[in-house]
Amino acid sequence: MSAALGVSLVGAGAIGALRAAAVARTPGLALVAVADARPEAAQALAQRFGGLATTDGLQAATDPRAGLVVVSTPPDRHAEFALAAIDAGKHVLCEKPLAHTVEDAARICEAAEARGVLVKTGFNHRYFPAVDFARRLIDAGTLGEIRGVRAYAGHPGGEELGHPWVCDPAVTGGGSLVDNGIHILDLARFFLGEVNRAQGCVGQLAWSFDGAEDNGFALFRSASGGIASVHASWTEWRGYRFWVEAVGERGYVRASYPPMLAEWGAVAVKGSRARRRFKLFPAFQVRERLHGWQWTVLCTFVQEMSDLAAGIRAGRSVPATGRDGLRALEMARAVYRSSREGREVEL
Repeated sequence: MSAALGVSLVGAGAIGALRAAAVARTPGLALVAVADARPEAAQALAQRFGGLATTDGLQAATDPRAGLVVVSTPPDRHAEFALAAIDAGKHVLCEKPLAHTVEDAARICEAAEARGVLVKTGFNHRYFPAVDFARRLIDAGTLGEIRGVRAYAGHPGGEELGHPWVCDPAVTGGGSLVDNGIHILDLARFFLGEVNRAQGCVGQLAWSFDGAEDNGFALFRSASGGIASVHASWTEWRGYRFWVEAVGERGYVRASYPPMLAEWGAVAVKGSRARRRFKLFPAFQVRERLHGWQWTVLCTFVQEMSDLAAGIRAGRSVPATGRDGLRALEMARAVYRSSREGREVEL
């Protein structure tokens, strides 16, 4: 059996802790270093999952024992640690958004391609069972060519923002569109295909964060005429929820959470009504009820890690790539520009 691939973790917050747990549950990976500015946070994870605890993120990112570096710091530090890891010849899994600016995200991608290492963006929503089911229906051709996508992600803000820096554009690069919205920007493109034009509006409907929108509305168009509608919100008073729906020439599929659910239907003749079908995930629902939403995130993280480890062994990139993360940021940036200028813009 080949030796385990060493993993360094930079950032030991709530998401970093789930990343460390995912490394421990992924065959062929072993945690060798944990870094955080708070020594007690790094030590706590190192004691639970192994590895050297340090307050020096650059030391962890360049640790010679590591072949993979996981970056789970605030977004404005992503480029610093990802670029250091890449320069040292490490593969990188970076949390979303890939960086707090498009320019830094592009630097990460270009550096990785020049160095010949892999970068994977942490778009774990692609691994939600309902999203995976929807993508399989699309790939099978059951719905025909996908011509439209509608997507929504929202939470009520406040405590669900998690950290004060989430609504600080100097750290994140924006507001709701680059927070919870970055996932559905990625999924809209994941289902529809590449987009090249954007139009949208952003605003502060309830919160008054300086430079960070609490709602973002956007339309995207593809070169072939497909259209995607995206809405990201921090005013979803009922609590966190997201859904993405793909509409094809012969049917539709909607993936949503919570609860984890897929609804779909297909027609033989355009204009006829599709019989609604549902894909339920009963075992999943029971486990999440017992273990909380963290269990769901952990499961998707393990799948992400497993895919990336397989890609590293095979020497091939694994979606969602760094370029996917860059493109999602470019989509958000295009919406901000469109909102300022009051017109459709090119991507």
